[in-house]
Amino acid sequence: MEAEPLEGMKTFLAIILAVAGSPVAAQQVHRVNDVRLFYHTEGQHAVDAADANANDVPDQVEDVMTQVRAARMMFVEVLGFPEPLKTERFREARFIDIGFRHKDVLKMNGVAYDELQRYNKPGDPPGTLSIAFTVATSVKAPANLTPAHEFFHLIQYSSTYFKNRWFLEGTARWSERALGAGDLGPARVLSSWPLPEARKQEIIAMAYEASEHLWNPLAARADKSGTIPDSPTLKQLQSMTYTDGTPVLKDLQLTGWAFMRDVVIELGQIDDLAFRELGYDRWSEENQRSPKNEAYLWRSVEEVARRHEERK
Repeated sequence: MEAEPLEGMKTFLAIILAVAGSPVAAQQVHRVNDVRLFYHTEGQHAVDAADANANDVPDQVEDVMTQVRAARMMFVEVLGFPEPLKTERFREARFIDIGFRHKDVLKMNGVAYDELQRYNKPGDPPGTLSIAFTVATSVKAPANLTPAHEFFHLIQYSSTYFKNRWFLEGTARWSERALGAGDLGPARVLSSWPLPEARKQEIIAMAYEASEHLWNPLAARADKSGTIPDSPTLKQLQSMTYTDGTPVLKDLQLTGWAFMRDVVIELGQIDDLAFRELGYDRWSEENQRSPKNEAYLWRSVEEVARRHEERK
């Protein structure tokens, strides 16, 4: 199943075109293992130059790296979500690459790309592939969870081709509580479950707000304790701080993490069925966002909810 260049890739190309033709300051890189942050210290896309710990890496860059590493540790090692670089879709990728762009160009706080990228960075062997996202230079990680949100998108993209926004952005908004304060965001009361068709159609029209109207209520329904399971990795997370000394992990609560993990994994299986039954010849952008996917998404959510209900 081959995916066509997607909306995120188009956004990335638009960013490149926006800066083409103008002098580009030398790009620098901050790398920790297989995660690389590319940034500028001069020009329109320059990051904040503050370097309080005097280690020659701007604090803003270091803090984004810290948050991404923490999000990866939390979701993959502690909670058991798929590791993006080890999934069938992205296993050819060698790096997670992150770039910075001025918000006037990016037009948002962050954007993740759901296609393998070939950046041809200096020193990379020919054909080196990455998965990637971009954050705005206005984002300061100690006060902004955009990097963790975008990393969660990489988990989604690595697991399933479905990109219907009520799923994609709704669950990514839920994910911000993994490192943030509080066990769950705002949650409306579910009047019934499974939802009647009319209510489903209202949810389908949503994006980020689907977290409040669907995902958070389902998370609360599936998980009464909301406790993050203890592990050596969790203890590491508890010791991580940003450059200003504030803790990266705000508390030990995240309601519905097992339910959400199981939904993501279930969607990674049912999208194969959708591909065959809907007669797709490739996962084009149109197919990834198609209303035809809705029945398969709801079937998966209801099935996972049923399994969790039976375990109580």
